[in-house]
Amino acid sequence: MRSILLASLTFSLCACGGSGGNQAAVDACMAEANSRLAGKSFVIDSEKFAASAEAADGAAGMLQLSAPIVFDQGLESEFTQVFKCKVRQDASGASVISLEFIWSMDDLDLGK
Repeated sequence: MRSILLASLTFSLCACGGSGGNQAAVDACMAEANSRLAGKSFVIDSEKFAASAEAADGAAGMLQLSAPIVFDQGLESEFTQVFKCKVRQDASGASVISLEFIWSMDDLDLGK
């Protein structure tokens, strides 16, 4: 009985870490984006966002994530930017260090 319980606990812990520990960073970035963009309509592909995670600044526990962010999807006013988020992960969890929204020059109306 004890070995079944231990095996179940081990399996559960492995399943939680299956994303390579990036899920906490994704969750922190998405929460910050939702907070900053409250009231705006936007979509970020969370799978692409999680897959983009890479070490940032050569520091342990720092991750950089990026993915396209689509505002007003399906509307005439739809536009896309690149959303970048830098996160520090430590024993206390994931903390967002910075957010960037990168505009494409093609999307800007320069008075034409």
